[in-house]
Amino acid sequence: MSHKLDQAFEKALAYIDSNIAAPLNIDTLATVADLPSCHFQHLFYSLYRLSIEEYVELLKSLQAAHQLGFGEQISLEAIATNLGYNNEADFVDSFTHSIGQSPQSFRQAPDWNNFFAKQQPLKSFQSPQDGMLTADVEIVSMDALTLASVTHNGPGKAMPKTIERFIQWRQKYAVGPNVGRTFNLVHSLPQAQPYHMDIGVSLDEATYSRLVSTGLTQEGIETHIIVAGRYAKLSVTTDKQNSNINALLHAGVDYLYRIWLNEQLYSLRNSPLMFERLNVGQVAEPGTEL
Repeated sequence: MSHKLDQAFEKALAYIDSNIAAPLNIDTLATVADLPSCHFQHLFYSLYRLSIEEYVELLKSLQAAHQLGFGEQISLEAIATNLGYNNEADFVDSFTHSIGQSPQSFRQAPDWNNFFAKQQPLKSFQSPQDGMLTADVEIVSMDALTLASVTHNGPGKAMPKTIERFIQWRQKYAVGPNVGRTFNLVHSLPQAQPYHMDIGVSLDEATYSRLVSTGLTQEGIETHIIVAGRYAKLSVTTDKQNSNINALLHAGVDYLYRIWLNEQLYSLRNSPLMFERLNVGQVAEPGTEL
């Protein structure tokens, strides 16, 4: 599988163009692009600075704008149906958000300069932004790890409650930093609603045996495996006075997906983006836990 990402995404974007009215299915798009589904949204956002959902909505709105702006006498209801919206109101909301004008306003007085500017993400990858454009990435081999974890799959603002619940469980059953390593497995973009991330601690055989009859039966605590294999490792460090850990994390992830991976011949496995938190006392924003 080639990771020259422009080539991989050309196939996915062509599929979207041909199936614009169909429901969005990330697994299908990942298969078309020959990329693991768990990495598809992170890769897409790193390259286009839009989520896949925002991209599809923009593409639909631009198609609708062509019909509205070139004198076609077609109703908003018909446009909504042709583009796969549930109803006219959903189409109006999406178009207004994507284009910056309501469909009615665009039909009467289209802002063509804005329209052409909106097409830029559809034409090519965005140029690199300020941030972490060079970094040392190390290929490391990891043995399989058993995790005890809690899943957050809801509003990002509710993440502190999930973290606190997991901290309380670790304290109750004495699974501190000296016992197991702390990991976050990220399944969605930080801005996604709902936001999906697993927060876990590794368990050695002795700790697992101690917890299996009691501590692993608590509500919301599950076990799963981090698979053995090679991983691309990028280390992010900060001092509390002068560095923003969240900005560094975003830049690091952006570098891995956007620049480093596109220059490598490695193949991604279908295993989610993973952070290991080395300083468990430091709190980061939802979606950027280490």
